[in-house]
Amino acid sequence: MYKHISLILLAALLGIASVSQAVTIRKQTAAADKSSRNPVCLQDAKPILGKWTLVEVAPRASGQRIAENRTWEFRPDGTLVTSGYNRHFKRNDTQTFHYEIENCMIVSDVPGRPGKKLRYRVYDLQDDRMVLQGGVEGFYFFKRQ
Repeated sequence: MYKHISLILLAALLGIASVSQAVTIRKQTAAADKSSRNPVCLQDAKPILGKWTLVEVAPRASGQRIAENRTWEFRPDGTLVTSGYNRHFKRNDTQTFHYEIENCMIVSDVPGRPGKKLRYRVYDLQDDRMVLQGGVEGFYFFKRQ
């Protein structure tokens, strides 16, 4: 009797583990497939203006992601304001950057580092989501607020 119960529990655990792994892989693959379909060459800032929630960052388009919860606001005057919890500084903060569209990319200043620029390519852009490639993290996954 004990053997049967142990075997049933083991089979159930193995089944759950394989299903959860398959779901994780599918989610990452589907997200990577969606994100690689629509590279955008920005002519101006109009498509990105407004507030965006930075949901996740990752070194690659697919694979492990790091959860974020920051707001990025692209303003028409060339100002980018980021706010929320900064996991690098381990506190809430607000930072203001100058940005411009240059050679189809978003180019921003780095506060406190004169002359230093960060470049972001718009990897994917839909009405409600955006993926940027570049900067410090690699890939930035956003939802429009």
